[in-house]
Amino acid sequence: MKTRFLSLIAAMAATQAFATTVVDPSLASSQPAAGSDPLMESAVSAIQAPASEATGITFDVNVGTQGLGLSVGYEFNKYLKMRVRGAYLEADYEDTWSDVDGKIEYDGNNAGIIFDYHPFGGVFHLSAGVNFSKMTLSANASMDHGVAQGDYELGGYTFTVNSDKASIDGEYDWNDVQPYLGIGWSTDGDGDRSLYFTFDIGVNFIGKGKFNITSIKGIANVTGPNGEDLGAVTDQIAEDAIREEGKDFFKIADDIFVYPVIQLGMGYRF
Repeated sequence: MKTRFLSLIAAMAATQAFATTVVDPSLASSQPAAGSDPLMESAVSAIQAPASEATGITFDVNVGTQGLGLSVGYEFNKYLKMRVRGAYLEADYEDTWSDVDGKIEYDGNNAGIIFDYHPFGGVFHLSAGVNFSKMTLSANASMDHGVAQGDYELGGYTFTVNSDKASIDGEYDWNDVQPYLGIGWSTDGDGDRSLYFTFDIGVNFIGKGKFNITSIKGIANVTGPNGEDLGAVTDQIAEDAIREEGKDFFKIADDIFVYPVIQLGMGYRF
């Protein structure tokens, strides 16, 4: 009888220990048994850790009016996030201006810091930040026809060249530091590691642009629109000639002070 009683007590103790471990592992871990296995404890801890808990770090690839870009972000909480982003866009346009080969190239390296405020703690956000950009439109009038000497018409002027590599080059630049305002949507989960999509629409305040002549090569003399001899070509004459040929473009470029931003992206939340 005594032996059965002791066996029953031992069985009850073992059952209670097993139930404590399964139902409330924290109680079992708070009272470790003598000689417990460290490897087993590590395995139990790993199982107990939430597998989907995210670090708040995000990374995405995006494309749009700012070009092909990358973005790295951090989520402070469900209302406030920060992104550091960069993008690059390149485009060119070629045409014949009078009897001169004209080319306009656009290079847009940009990087920025954006703060996203989610007023409802959901996918919609308001964005504000600053964009650091080198937006440059390069204009080139090439009189490279393989002829060492000759006359070329450009914007009502006649340029007499003394080289087979004659050209006029200029650059149109905007502010390098550009405030940004916008709105967007981001499906980057509810605290879980996951794929997400982003869509941003806004504007960079680029300021008023300015066109400057950067080089004049191989031009010996210039004649005005009325046939008057103007002597050596100056930066102002060269700019007037290019502006006249590209007047449709310059009419737009001179009036804009904001750059539209539309970017669509896909990323992962770590």
